[in-house]
Amino acid sequence: MTAPTDTYIDNFVGGAQRTQEAVTSALTDAVRTWTDTFTGIAGGQPSLPDAQVVVDRWFEVAQTVLDTQKAFAKTVVGASTQAAEVVTEQATKAAETVTAQTENVVGQATKAAKAAGEQAASTARAARNSAAAKTS
Repeated sequence: MTAPTDTYIDNFVGGAQRTQEAVTSALTDAVRTWTDTFTGIAGGQPSLPDAQVVVDRWFEVAQTVLDTQKAFAKTVVGASTQAAEVVTEQATKAAETVTAQTENVVGQATKAAKAAGEQAASTARAARNSAAAKTS
């Protein structure tokens, strides 16, 4: 891989880790807030929310974060694939253009060589005929 690609991937992974840390921190803060709220409502007696609900909610948030990261990764890969296809298409067109131009030049060179050969043969015949006429 190239250095820019490594940097891009490192930044992406770092962003994903920071997102997950932020979600974890938010959930921790939310649980603390719920605990404080229920403690206040219950008159000092801690009354925590149902642990199953907390676990379900945490995994729902985590799944949402992962789904978002997956969609982002697919977008990056799709853009890279599309860019590669465009470059390949442009390279193919350039190669076709060079091939056509080369064939054109070769064709013109062949015609020029044939014309030069015919001219040389004509000149040689004329010289031979002139020499034969002088000797006769």
